[in-house]
Amino acid sequence: MPSRRRVLCGLGSVAAVGLAGCTDAGPASNATPGTDADTEWPQPGGTDRFDCYRADAVAPREAPEERWAVETVWPAGRPIVADGRVVLPSQGGLIGYDLSGEERWRLGFKDEELAIETAPIIVDGVGYAGGMDELVAFDVETGETNWQVDIGASPTTAPVVDYDRERLAVGTDGGLVGVDLDGERLWGRETFTPVSALASWGDQLCAGTTGGELLVYFDLQDPEGMWRRQLDGRVMQVSLLDGDGLVVSVFGGPTSRRDGDSAGAPRWSHQTGSHGFVVAGNTYAVGGGLAAIHTRTGERQWSVDDRLRAPPAGAGDTVYSGGEGFIAAYAMDGGTGVDDYRIGTERWRHEVDGIVVTGLAVADGAVFGAAQNDDGEATLYALE
Repeated sequence: MPSRRRVLCGLGSVAAVGLAGCTDAGPASNATPGTDADTEWPQPGGTDRFDCYRADAVAPREAPEERWAVETVWPAGRPIVADGRVVLPSQGGLIGYDLSGEERWRLGFKDEELAIETAPIIVDGVGYAGGMDELVAFDVETGETNWQVDIGASPTTAPVVDYDRERLAVGTDGGLVGVDLDGERLWGRETFTPVSALASWGDQLCAGTTGGELLVYFDLQDPEGMWRRQLDGRVMQVSLLDGDGLVVSVFGGPTSRRDGDSAGAPRWSHQTGSHGFVVAGNTYAVGGGLAAIHTRTGERQWSVDDRLRAPPAGAGDTVYSGGEGFIAAYAMDGGTGVDDYRIGTERWRHEVDGIVVTGLAVADGAVFGAAQNDDGEATLYALE
């Protein structure tokens, strides 16, 4: 039986998004521009559910200006923005910038005693990232290491945090490991192949593997398996839907909704590509183009073919992605028109030096993303 905390968690989320996902009239019709300029993006999926969406975040809806653009190291993941820092996972380690674009610290980078292998999650000013067979905690302001704990396996995902903000779970090459915020190892769970995607919501923990397994557990304190389902490919992203199933994408395959009450049986499935998605009433999936799908009914709302490569981020009534030489913004309602015959779908397009492939983040009133060019140069952008 679901816990009271889990039920309340789901009800709170429903209140936050109104009835966006409960009408066939089109969830995007209820989306409004964000009003909070101080939002953060503290983990790769933006929120615990990994929906890559901040409903209240202020973000540019018209042609933006560059707050700054700084040279950096080739990116290995989307920026993480919290507690006054922009943390970029890169080839070799993590780089911390302040909100004005000035580099403040580096972590890892040929340090013989410390390797950083995953993107971080930031919880109350402390970052947690996977190292070589260990989990690492560091101060986000200074970049100094707080602790390192051997977890007996190599981390393969950024950690996720439980609802009480007391425990972490991380995917590894052998399964899942739980650790408290003081670095004490709590539990381990085995999977047949390495974990490639991870999300948590309330008392649920959902993991996807390179072998196509989808596994859902209950209670991050001592997880119990709820159900397991085999999919047709490496799991790329999974997002939990307020205790009512999930959306998942697999490499080379579809994006689909899975029902939790029927052990992950598919409700709908669309061939969209697998560069990531935003869940905001509609599911906005990127895979070359951008497709909007009603998350509840599975009805395809509209799509555009823009050669997109960047895992997307959403804020208010806008979705952001990018590709070769650009970052772009799209109206969640698809603009004006019928089916794919529309105008006003694209809100703006900003040229960048190189290709954007590691994803975007929306925080502090701006869109953050990194591009890399053919000369081996990389640039981190903040657009507002």
